[in-house]
This record gives sequence, structure tokens and C-alpha cells, in this order.
Amino acid sequence: MNNNYWLYLASILSGAVIWIAISLATNQMEAWDSDMYYSVGLPASCLLSFMFGLYRPRRSWKWGVLLFVGQFLALLVIRGPGNLLPLGVIAFGIFSLPAILTARIGASLAARFGRPDEGNPAN
Repeated sequence: MNNNYWLYLASILSGAVIWIAISLATNQMEAWDSDMYYSVGLPASCLLSFMFGLYRPRRSWKWGVLLFVGQFLALLVIRGPGNLLPLGVIAFGIFSLPAILTARIGASLAARFGRPDEGNPAN
């Protein structure tokens, strides 16, 4: 299996773990109902996205998106779709923007310091 598929899975699982950990730590069904999501969860998502972008700079935007796909999937498993699902999709899209930016910063630093992207050129 291509190494990037493992990274995709790791990114999605990282997002899910952030969501679930904050939900459990704060006894909230939805992690974003807690202040901890904004003070810990979003910065952790950005940091992870930065690291994934640094490690695999090609099309680095996907790392920010995949982390929030994981959070969205965790929300669906824990809470179910609900009637506000479209609003949740929009919120995750907005929350993913800083993570996409930090992934691009990581990719930019990787390029600047000569770390070429390894792996499949089609990525």
C-alpha cells in the first residue's frame, strides 16, 4: 500500500481522536460546545496539519481538510446526522481554513529548506 494512504488514515484518525478526546474530557456530545475545542482542539489540528504539510508538502491543503473530515466522522458516529448537518459541514469547512494555511506553511518551509516531497508524483 502506498505510504500516503497511511498518512491519509493517520490524518483522519488524528482529527477523530481530537474530537473524541475533547468530547470525553468535557462531557459534551459535540466537542465544539466546549471552550477546550477552541483553545486546544483547533490549535492541535493546526499543529498536526503543519507537521503533515512539512512531511508531505505536495498538495498540502489536503492535510487540513482530512483532519476535519476525521472530526466530522467522529461527530456523525457520536451524535448522528441530526437536522443541523448542513450547518455542521459549513462550520467544519470554516474551521479547516487555518489548518489548511498551516499545512501550506509547513509545505513552504519544506520546499525552502530543500526537503523534496517523496513518494508518488501523482499525489
